Amino acid sequence: MLILLVEDESDLAELTIDYLESVNIECDYAFDGAIALTLIDINHYDVIVLDVTMPGMNGFSVCETVRAAGNSTPIIFLTAHDNLADKLNGFSLGADDYLTKPFELEELAVRIQVQAKRESKPSQKPLFSLNTLSIDYHQRSVTRSGRLIALSPTQWQLLVLLAKKSPDIVDRITIENEIWPDQLPSKDMLKTLIFRLRNLVDSTDEPKLIHTIRGAGISLKELEIT
Repeated sequence: MLILLVEDESDLAELTIDYLESVNIECDYAFDGAIALTLIDINHYDVIVLDVTMPGMNGFSVCETVRAAGNSTPIIFLTAHDNLADKLNGFSLGADDYLTKPFELEELAVRIQVQAKRESKPSQKPLFSLNTLSIDYHQRSVTRSGRLIALSPTQWQLLVLLAKKSPDIVDRITIENEIWPDQLPSKDMLKTLIFRLRNLVDSTDEPKLIHTIRGAGISLKELEIT
């Protein structure tokens, strides 16, 4: 089992990692939210253990970003924020469990094992499918006519957004806020992202599924044949 521990208190992190690895729970470590998101993008974790109060991006923002990208890896908040409002906020953002500090290492290990077992069960939710396009949110995989499509993190975010809104139109502002929440992208950045995603999803011999509606936005849908 491999988990990601995100914790800015280095002494607590070292103690926690030493114990978890003694009970066969291997750990990757990040001391802030930005590093955590980078590791989550390139690795598969059975569970993410996430502190709330960190420099830069806090744990709530990390959780929200992970879930917005379609990543369903179990998240356990590990934090001194013990009031009900914070707990409810954490769960509303997609957390699976919430453990307050101070905590017992044995309890954390058990909670990690419980979440990992839940995640290992076959998903009861069907894949998103449209025509010959299939999106597996859990595995973060995309196929079209059986061929696997490799997407960058931003391409994945855009496709998931379009799929969740399908067949509705997603406007430019919504896309920009989803993909670039902390910056104002240029028009070329968005055009390039859409162009590259369309080239990956819609090959020349398949029905087009990603459509630009002039003055309105982008839609993932099948066009009706009249």
